[in-house]
Amino acid sequence: MTETTLTLIRHGQTDWNLQGRLQGRSDIPLNETGREQAREVGRELAASGRHWDVLVSSPLARARETAQLIGEQLGLTLSGTYEDLVERAFGDAEGYDCTGMSDDERHAFMEHHGETAEDVIRRGIAVLQQIIRDHPGKNVMVVAHGTIIRLTVDRIRGTQLHSLANGEVLDVTSAEVAAASAEESRG
Repeated sequence: MTETTLTLIRHGQTDWNLQGRLQGRSDIPLNETGREQAREVGRELAASGRHWDVLVSSPLARARETAQLIGEQLGLTLSGTYEDLVERAFGDAEGYDCTGMSDDERHAFMEHHGETAEDVIRRGIAVLQQIIRDHPGKNVMVVAHGTIIRLTVDRIRGTQLHSLANGEVLDVTSAEVAAASAEESRG
């Protein structure tokens, strides 16, 4: 069977990103900078010569709009959303201003509010497995959120990314996701 490739993209900038505030599941829209970031990512991906078969996203407006703007550059229509691609839930810390915190301080703060990192990782790996089952052998573009992408890719690859820029693009394969899932099952 042909391998599925997932191109994971963080949504464009919102006003809360600009202000250093935790968004979590608050449905904050893109700002004009975020819209231009999405268009630019779309142009760069179109110029890459790569091909994508399917475009999906988180149901939150900032991810959906980013996906739609990227899709316009690639001739792709958003084919669906996956609820489990939503950002990490930060509970009562949503909207909190994290400017001035180091990456380590911010991550420690986030760990004590709402959804734990391990819960996000389990959810992230499970939703990527679902996308792979739904689109076997396809090249799938997935637009989601910084924390869920970062934590999930860190687990899949055994890395430790500290943050993802708005519009940042990372690729993972179905084989990498399957290996991480098997590791999670043993762990």
